[in-house]
Amino acid sequence: MKLMVSFIVCSSLFLFGCSKMTDDELWQKVEQSRATGNFDSTIQVCQMVVREYPNGQKASAALYLLGETYQNGKHDYHTAINYYQAFVKKYPDLNSTPVAMFIIGFIYNNNLQKIDSARIAYQEFVTKFPNHELASSAKFELENLGKNPDEIIGTNKDVAVKGGKSKSPKKK
Repeated sequence: MKLMVSFIVCSSLFLFGCSKMTDDELWQKVEQSRATGNFDSTIQVCQMVVREYPNGQKASAALYLLGETYQNGKHDYHTAINYYQAFVKKYPDLNSTPVAMFIIGFIYNNNLQKIDSARIAYQEFVTKFPNHELASSAKFELENLGKNPDEIIGTNKDVAVKGGKSKSPKKK
């Protein structure tokens, strides 16, 4: 209990001390939090960047990082999707927008097993970014939604055999 109270007090002091910082100074705090693996602090400071500097240079990176941190650090996939969707909506023309869209489909499929939502997300990705480097991966995912890894490997193995790439050894 003492540890929890100490953590809350330290976090509050940390955040209070950050409130007068520039977006660059806040971003340094984000990087420090990330380097130490402190997901809660990373989230809190990113939220401050987005809230206090919504049109600042670091706002888009902070919003994207919120999705990434909830996805990979906290394993809170619903919240991650919400942040990625907010990122895509607010920043439709950034280079990382297609990646965020792909990740939404990936989370729906691989983490939440929501096949219909994954299909919608991947189809939207392929429609908006047909020439993106992840388009072939999105198409592959669409073709294999709902299949377990053994089915996918089996299907690809059969294709390789039929295509003449894999031959069984001849018996003597």
